[in-house]
Amino acid sequence: MRFRVNLGKSIESKTCSQNQFHRKNKLLSMQTLKLLATKKPIIRTPTTQKTMIFPLSTTVAATTSAACAASDSALAQARALQMPSREEMLRRDSKVYRFWDANEKLLETAWKEWQVNDKQALALPKLDSSLIHPELRAAVEAVWENPTESNERALKNLWKEVSPGVYDIPFFDMDKIHIVRQWFDQAADAGIPTRPPYGIVLNRKGFMIDPRSVGYLAAPDFQTWYRDLVDTYVRPLGRLFFPEAILPNDDSETFAFSIQYQGQEGGDKSIRPHSDASTITFNINLDEEKTWTGSSLIFYNGGGDNRHVEWAPGHAVMHLGRKMHAAVPIESGTRSNLVIWTMGKGGGMGYGSSNSPMAGDNGEYPEVYRLSPEQRWVKPEEQPPTQYLDRWSPF
Repeated sequence: MRFRVNLGKSIESKTCSQNQFHRKNKLLSMQTLKLLATKKPIIRTPTTQKTMIFPLSTTVAATTSAACAASDSALAQARALQMPSREEMLRRDSKVYRFWDANEKLLETAWKEWQVNDKQALALPKLDSSLIHPELRAAVEAVWENPTESNERALKNLWKEVSPGVYDIPFFDMDKIHIVRQWFDQAADAGIPTRPPYGIVLNRKGFMIDPRSVGYLAAPDFQTWYRDLVDTYVRPLGRLFFPEAILPNDDSETFAFSIQYQGQEGGDKSIRPHSDASTITFNINLDEEKTWTGSSLIFYNGGGDNRHVEWAPGHAVMHLGRKMHAAVPIESGTRSNLVIWTMGKGGGMGYGSSNSPMAGDNGEYPEVYRLSPEQRWVKPEEQPPTQYLDRWSPF
């Protein structure tokens, strides 16, 4: 008497690691024997010479799925993924896009599990408005409480114009900036695949930050802080400094990434002259102290007026995205920055006459259309990211 069980392909599991797969097979073998003991087997006899198959594929598939779910969390699955190579990313291989699209939900779930289950993540300090430089924070809070021209002037006076249309300010509290760095450092060690920024270059030590980007840093507490940073500081400050270029449709969407320049051989050192696909670019240094040489910004103002802007730890530099600029090669050390863009839907940019029939001949919005202080300091309505993002991404 002989019988055999049709396990088919259902025993395969693409969501389990190889070791877990073998453990599950062992478990399944025991479960299969128990199932067979309770069923009447189909017998192959000399008279019939027919092989009858006892079908267990459905049962085994369900058992496999349950076993994977029990022992292979989204975090474990994400950590087991094989990232596309740097070369594949640089040449925009279709395999790269398929990887991020196929694993988008898995990675978002993995970041949620990391935040609540990982020991290092649980030990991270809270991200909140106390990280902002006290003087800037107090001035911004005053305008939010009472959005008057007088309070706006006091806020603007804290900034220094370091090149025409380019403004600099101490942004992070230097006694607390290490908290921001801790989050980035622990995220880098989380083992979850993240997509490095690759626009005009590929920055290997950076993160995509905004939910419109696949492979972004999706830790929930980080995202809450990032969204508040944009809504409370970046968007209204852009409207305050560039009223001639920004109406509500020009900065409704956001995009963000972090970058790091390394002085050592083989590191990412610079970015060639370019303009940004943004209405406003808000560039914040994340370093606790200056350990680098070189790596200044250079702004091209036309007529040979090229201004070098030296970075200071914890400072922010804000300018219109259309402003031509470059990052000078770093010579030694490292420099890390968080870059936030505002833009219109579908990547629309508030470049005055280039995008809007409402702009005058000088490429600026006339006074009659410009936002009042009350209109500048308004936060968007609370809604899920998928509702307010059009998912268009510059890169």
